[in-house]
Amino acid sequence: MRKTTLVIGAARSGVAVTELLLNRGETVVLTDTRASSIVHKEFPQILDYEKESEFESIFGIQPSPEILNAIDEVVVSPGVPLIIPIIQAAYEQGIPVIGEVEAAYRLTKTPFIAITGTNGKTTTTTLLGEIFKASGRGTYVVGNIGDPITNYVGSAKEIEVFVTEISSFQLETIQTFRPRAAAILNLTPDHLDRHLTMENYVKAKGRIFENQTAEDLLVLNGDDELVCQLGEKAISKKAYFSYKNKVDYGAWCLNGEIWINNGIETIFVCHESELGIIGPHNTMNALAALTLAYFSGVTLAVIVQVLKSFKGVEHRLEMVGCFAGVTYINDSKGTNTNATITALNAVKEPIILLAGGYDKKEDYSELMELVAKRVKLLIVLGVTADDLIKTAKTKGVTAISRVETYEEAVACAKAEAQNGDTVLLSPACASWDMFDNYEIRGRVFKELVTENQ
Repeated sequence: MRKTTLVIGAARSGVAVTELLLNRGETVVLTDTRASSIVHKEFPQILDYEKESEFESIFGIQPSPEILNAIDEVVVSPGVPLIIPIIQAAYEQGIPVIGEVEAAYRLTKTPFIAITGTNGKTTTTTLLGEIFKASGRGTYVVGNIGDPITNYVGSAKEIEVFVTEISSFQLETIQTFRPRAAAILNLTPDHLDRHLTMENYVKAKGRIFENQTAEDLLVLNGDDELVCQLGEKAISKKAYFSYKNKVDYGAWCLNGEIWINNGIETIFVCHESELGIIGPHNTMNALAALTLAYFSGVTLAVIVQVLKSFKGVEHRLEMVGCFAGVTYINDSKGTNTNATITALNAVKEPIILLAGGYDKKEDYSELMELVAKRVKLLIVLGVTADDLIKTAKTKGVTAISRVETYEEAVACAKAEAQNGDTVLLSPACASWDMFDNYEIRGRVFKELVTENQ
């Protein structure tokens, strides 16, 4: 009997799952609350799916729970809250609810290396992917980084590897997903608008190792108390990375030197100054990638070569350019307060900071304490503008400009910036109030900065 799957959310992963299931001869119902005209414009291939009898689309509304009478399984896109009525009805009726990660995992024998944490996931995932590619192994850099895993399930070989960035949203819907190696980079408050409590957020992150066995590897940030406490629950083999201390099994950086210990000997890797990415936070990302790669069998020579040549990723402390003596940096991926604090500590002052966006219910107090010390001018916009201004003033920040658009924000920054200043886009908030994703926000910023230059 033909299986029927309800796919909720016509975003990249939802459409990728739809195509995979249709190719496997299954029936798919794809739903999205956006109007069909919007969905078709973003994913024109859906028009072809709609010609097939095995496909049905429901756009512009939430489907009625009655549809579940004909549904065997639900696949939900990570951006869709699990509290919506149709998903809650599925849970109540005992219909399995999974995400794209779980769907892909069930249909492939290609092993996974999975990376999660609050900050640094994209940099670490991209760096690790480059290391594996340089080793000669077939590598797919996928997941929350932007490229759905299901795009490659049909072609990936068992000897290859999925290097996967995994978000808390994606981990909420796993069941059997078991990465052969996994890493938890750090844990600070994020997405509390969805998870409601820090306890729930940490619990979601911890699901990355729940199906691991003693044969699998779990890499943990030895400097993060929450990460270490969470890792105690894992039965997998643990390795650590640290910027403060030597570790018995894993990697560390002390006095500008990077070392790794394999349980038998301590080996010098390289000097911190030789890394292609800068800043203590990026050294931690490099240590995580080093540990994952080394204990996954990549030779140290290959790892070092890539550590020295890798220059970072778009939208993460990305140098846009220096114009009239003013440095412009795109950190659009700074979508929470901790990421923006990291960015402020990584760039030189005086700083003009562009911040604000979608409200994830964060506390801005610690961020504004640092803004008061290091920021020359705070430019705010978006849904969180009022909250940012209110908190900034309580911390003694007086140089604040509020604007409504990114055109106004960049124009204001250019007008106020002087020779030697750094204009930093690091919003401390998600992009969803003004943009579909942080990538679009970052590219708009770069276009506005570089026009007429």
